[in-house]
Amino acid sequence: MILDAIQPNLAMFIRPLRLVSSGWTGHVPFGSWLVAVQQPRILVELGSHFGMSYAAFCQTVQNESLNTKCYAVDTWQGDEHAGFYGDSVYNDLAAFNDKHFAAFSRLMRMTFDEATTYFEDGSVDLLHIDGLHTYEAVKHDFDSWLPKLSDRAIVLFHDTNVRERDFGVWQFWAEITKQYPSFEFDHSAGLGMLAVGPNQPAEVRKLFDLTKEQVGTNAVKEVFSSLGESTLRRWELESTRQELTSKASDVERVLAQLANVDEELRTLQKEHLRAAGLLEQYDHTVKETHARNEALSNELARNEALRSSELSRNEALTSKLARSETARSAVENSLSWRITKPLRAVRSIFKG
Repeated sequence: MILDAIQPNLAMFIRPLRLVSSGWTGHVPFGSWLVAVQQPRILVELGSHFGMSYAAFCQTVQNESLNTKCYAVDTWQGDEHAGFYGDSVYNDLAAFNDKHFAAFSRLMRMTFDEATTYFEDGSVDLLHIDGLHTYEAVKHDFDSWLPKLSDRAIVLFHDTNVRERDFGVWQFWAEITKQYPSFEFDHSAGLGMLAVGPNQPAEVRKLFDLTKEQVGTNAVKEVFSSLGESTLRRWELESTRQELTSKASDVERVLAQLANVDEELRTLQKEHLRAAGLLEQYDHTVKETHARNEALSNELARNEALRSSELSRNEALTSKLARSETARSAVENSLSWRITKPLRAVRSIFKG
């Protein structure tokens, strides 16, 4: 059935070089198939953000060796639907683009309206509109770029199947498909393909004709939805791999930190043992000092006892001497002592 609907090509089995978080990931196989079939001379994307869709377009141009000039237009500041972000998103995509697609791809950091002045009327073959998703913004982007579209132009609209948060792509899609041939995928938030130029490749015309035949339409949708699901799984696996790699790095970092902690613990243990030795030495010194102090205290006590005994003896002798002196004074002052004084004098003469 798929062979009756469209002609498969190798591009639809693309293995994206760039896998990032994006609502467009599920449409990468179809986008690659379309670029390979249409072979646009100039491809412009309005709103690239992380660059999932743009990188897939460029990779197909490179793989198919197409003579295509690719341009991604974005302020890389964000909006109310994509969220607001800093320069890191642009810098990352610019580095990737310079590394892989610098020969034919340019990032144009400006508004969509400003970028229109850099393209001639009737020059753009493939236009991807994926900027601010309000009805007014999408209509303005389409109308302002319509003069730039060639007679073989195709316009892609992302998020045609989102009806929330003031998304209005589905409303504009319902209006514009009344004027041009179209084909819409429902998966991954929806993707609409609009044939603005009348001169389309046979394979693309066959796809638009499928809208009249439900079985073929469902078959094509199922094929690209399945391929898109496979790409999503690849992104999930890559994200898991990166997460595991990051966790492995975290584990290695933790192990390194634990090794440092272990080394610090060994150092602390050595210091603890050294401190314990010093404490033991100090304790021994204290005990020796205490023993010496105790010996000195005992010696001082003995000396004090001897001094007290000596003082007691001195006090006794002093008391005895005082009594003797008192007795002598008493004798000398007595009457008999005075009467016998001449006799003691004569005795001393004879003794001499």
